[in-house]
Amino acid sequence: MTRAQRIVLVVVALVAALHALSFWGYGPCDDDYIAYDYARSLVETGELAFNAGERVEGFSAPGWMLVAALAIACGEHPADVSLVVSTLALAATAVAIGVLWFRRHPQDRFGAPAWLVAASPALAWHAVLGLGTVPLAALAAWAWERWDAAERSDRTPWIAAALFGLAAFVRNEAILLALPLAWSCLLRRRWVLLIEIFAPLAAWQLFRLAYFGRWVPITYSVKKLELLVDLRLGLEYLADSSAATGLVLALGLALVGATRRRADFVLRALVGASTLFVAYVIYVGGDFFPLARFFVPVLPLLLWGACEGFVALAGSRTVLAWLVALAALAFESLQQAQRPFLMATHRGSEPRWLAMGSAVAAAVPPDTRVALAPIGCFKWSSRLYVIDMLGLTNTKIAEVAPDPNITIKGHTRYDAEWVLSQEPDMIVLGLGWFGIDARTGERELRISSWEGTLYHHPRLDLQRGDYEGLVLDIPREQPLFFYWKRGRPRPIGARELD
Repeated sequence: MTRAQRIVLVVVALVAALHALSFWGYGPCDDDYIAYDYARSLVETGELAFNAGERVEGFSAPGWMLVAALAIACGEHPADVSLVVSTLALAATAVAIGVLWFRRHPQDRFGAPAWLVAASPALAWHAVLGLGTVPLAALAAWAWERWDAAERSDRTPWIAAALFGLAAFVRNEAILLALPLAWSCLLRRRWVLLIEIFAPLAAWQLFRLAYFGRWVPITYSVKKLELLVDLRLGLEYLADSSAATGLVLALGLALVGATRRRADFVLRALVGASTLFVAYVIYVGGDFFPLARFFVPVLPLLLWGACEGFVALAGSRTVLAWLVALAALAFESLQQAQRPFLMATHRGSEPRWLAMGSAVAAAVPPDTRVALAPIGCFKWSSRLYVIDMLGLTNTKIAEVAPDPNITIKGHTRYDAEWVLSQEPDMIVLGLGWFGIDARTGERELRISSWEGTLYHHPRLDLQRGDYEGLVLDIPREQPLFFYWKRGRPRPIGARELD
């Protein structure tokens, strides 16, 4: 690698990190706090449980949860560590793609795919959102880079196998990206490498069965719908993700590069593994987060593959290559327009839920049972017993038939009767605040679509039901309206609804 190329890698790493830092304050998301809750339980009690004594795997990234646990054990806030690690991971991802590209194109001085990674709003925003998504992308990118380096020097890809194994431990579906290397190892009888790839996932699976008693996390079960429904939602998610990141176009160009006569096995393996990963995301029905969260692990690799495909089509047409690279960067930059929406969505969610948890915990006894949907932040700041109305941390909601009228992934199942059977002391619906009905001009509680049966349940009738409506002031936030079980002493500072 030339000195100029090394300088490019340093600059692209800085740009990637600064890009992620520009989204500082947009996260982490509530789901990341669920992982923090489990991590804190592990550190403080030695138990992996959201509520003490309840062994339910309500997180889908075990490796990332353990990173949070390590942060807590070291006295750090896991949200701060998440932001730092993910920011560095985006820089590392861009460098991995750049190294891969410069090795295969030693005469190039620009490194287009590395710049596309650094400039991607999807990657930068998800670095701040948390959930281990961008660190997983970094592991995948470096695994492929190390595999490519080993293949070109006829060496055994020890590091690549280890990185693939670690990636599958961070999020289990990443094992799909390791299958081409595993197949190669099987053909060459490299048994130790196969152990490297599969041992972390196999060990966690054995632990999962012994500790939680399930084959998959409850988060998978509660979100999975009928096949045709998930396929429709998955294809819609693919379309939205492609509009935001150019994913399908990148996959198509990568396929062009992989089918050329001189294409090597690593590039062809990339297309095969990425296609399989995309198919898996479609199968599970995609996600509700914007900017292609489920596709982030393969997005940097596909950007590299797309550039390989373009070179296969255009050859050495320098002017055309520059124009296309600039057009691709401009296309990515269109998503910067989503910043106000992303910030407003975060500002009305996680900071409020954290403030809610702290205020409620200061006003109620420590044995209070609270039912609500946004559980991560509230649990983290309150430490109270939480009844999860969406079933991410219990096994009951997953047994309920999904509501076909709700298409938000992970929010289609609910059971008002089960929630009430848990005898919550406090119930929070929606964000716990009132708005004004545009048609009638009357005050109305802003609730989510999956909370309707609970909102209209007779036990929540404010005149004759088991619960009364109270209001609690939240510092720097709208006052919290909640349902409080009659007969229990009211929370300190709570007042009746005017």
